[in-house]
This record gives sequence, structure tokens and C-alpha cells, in this order.
Amino acid sequence: MLTQRSYLPWVSTFGLLLVATLSGCLSNRQAMSTLKRVASDNCHIDSSGTSGYVFHPTNLVPGSADDSLLRRRYGDRGLRMAQAVGLTNLLVQMTQLEQHQQTDQPTSLRYLALRQKLTDQLQLANFDIATAAALVDCDSKRATLTATLLTRRENSREKRMTISAITIGAVAVIGASLLNLHEQHLTADWFHIAGGVGEGGLGVLALRQKPPRAEYSHPRNPLREIWTHTGTSTVFPPLVWYYLTKPQTDNSQSLADALHSRWELLVSLDEKAGNSRKHKHREIAYFGDGDTYTAEELTVRAAMLGQLETELRLMNNDLTILLNEIVRPSVKR
Repeated sequence: MLTQRSYLPWVSTFGLLLVATLSGCLSNRQAMSTLKRVASDNCHIDSSGTSGYVFHPTNLVPGSADDSLLRRRYGDRGLRMAQAVGLTNLLVQMTQLEQHQQTDQPTSLRYLALRQKLTDQLQLANFDIATAAALVDCDSKRATLTATLLTRRENSREKRMTISAITIGAVAVIGASLLNLHEQHLTADWFHIAGGVGEGGLGVLALRQKPPRAEYSHPRNPLREIWTHTGTSTVFPPLVWYYLTKPQTDNSQSLADALHSRWELLVSLDEKAGNSRKHKHREIAYFGDGDTYTAEELTVRAAMLGQLETELRLMNNDLTILLNEIVRPSVKR
């Protein structure tokens, strides 16, 4: 017969298993609370931090007198930014004053006033570009953080199942050994079988687990307007939207079209990966108001936002190029 002392290993093992289960449940509950809070925390960029100035983009007519005048003075990237900000008329006036300015005479007050106005508006444009980039950056970081929390949750679940399988195996071995010591060999064999079945069952269950999902809303979706190529934007300032949708040259596509092509590739790769799994792939509303996402799908969304943010950051480079061309000395031709 089994003595009271022989029960001690059993009690200790089950006690440790109970403590591990309870602590795992508590940590999982905290992780779920954090996940829901992060996934529902939409990015609210305070519009009071922007310039408040409404820019009106303008197009230069190719081959016109103004176009020829400015292209002798400014490069393509600088002029593209000037059109986005709506500075072409001021640039024409300033360039005409430069042509009539004598090198041995002091700079006219009108010229200085025009240049000051240009630089002031470029500074205001910088604020609006920074605000648009901050919105996209916030959404990208939120998607990345939610994906990280989902991945941790999945890893924690797999870890708990692994620990449970190891514990079942250890209990089966200890129990069978105790039974063998008391000459109960048949019962010990059944203990071995039960332990193996338990471990195998947990392994099969782990393989059949679906990846965890989280409700992730994005009503103010910066990806949607690029994807649908709307005429006007409710997310981006006019100068940013002009910069994204205006073709760089007559024979090239716009940045929005280039982003659309890249995102088509990402979405198609995601669909192929989903179709290759056992579970039926479900189309994700990357460009809608929200959906239930897995960590992998949120990573795809974060990649799209990262590409868009890169283009917005490059706007500052073009803005700097234009500012340098404005303040540099004019070379008469």
C-alpha cells in the first residue's frame, strides 16, 4: 500500500502545477488588459500644434514664361515643393527682382521682404509636414506594439502548454515509479500510457491553435486615401496631399501610385501566406475603419505605414533643398 510519505512527491508536484497555473492566468489577464488598451488607443494629433495656415498648391504650366524663368534658377525637387506649398508666384517676383538687381548695389527692401515671406511660409509648411508624419508614425508604432503584445501572448500560451506537458510527463514518471516500488506494475504501465497520451494531446492541441487576434480600430486611416486615391484628403494637409499625388515628371508616376503598387505586393503576399495555411484566409480591412488582426497582419500594416512615413520624411529634404536655393546667391545667365 502507498504510505503517507509516498504521497509527498505527488502533493508537491500538483502544488507547483497549481501555483504555475494561477500565476499564468493572472499574468494572461493583465496582458489582455494591456493589449485591449493599446489596440483601442487611436492616435489623436492635436491640430492646435500645426501652423493653422492654409496652403494652396499651384501648378506651373510647362513651357510658360514663369516655368522657364524658375527652371533656370531652381531645381526640379525645389520647384516641386514650391508648387506644393504654393510659392511659385512669390518665386517669380523674387527671381525677376534678382535679374534687375545690380551687383554693386545693396539688396532692395522689397526683395528682402519677399525672401522673408518665402522662408516664413516654408517654416509653416514644415510644421504641417511634421504633423502628418507624426500621425502616421503614431499609427505605425501602435500597430507594432499591438503586434508585439499579440506575439507575447501567443508565446506565453505555447510556454504554458509546454510546461503543462512537461509536468504531466514528470507526474506520470513519478507516479509510475512509486507504483513499481509497491509492486503495482499494471497500474504503473497505465500511468505511463496516460502520461504519454496527455503529452501527445497537448502537442496536437498546440499545433491546432489559431493565432490570437485583437480588435484594432483605425477610423482615421492614412492608408485608405492612398489606396483609393481620392480627389481630396481629410487626413493630410493640402500641400502634403499634392506632394503625394502629383507625378514627379510627366513620364513618372506619383508617390501615391508607387505606394499603391508596393502595398498591392504586400497584400498579395499576405493572402498567399494565408491560403497556404490550413485555416481559411480572411481578407483583412487594412484600408477600412478597423478589423480583428493577428500579429502577422499588424506587421504588414506597420510596414505600409512605415513606407508612407518615409515619403513624408523625405518632404523635409525637398523643403530644405528649396530653402537653400532661395537663400543662395543668384547666378545670372
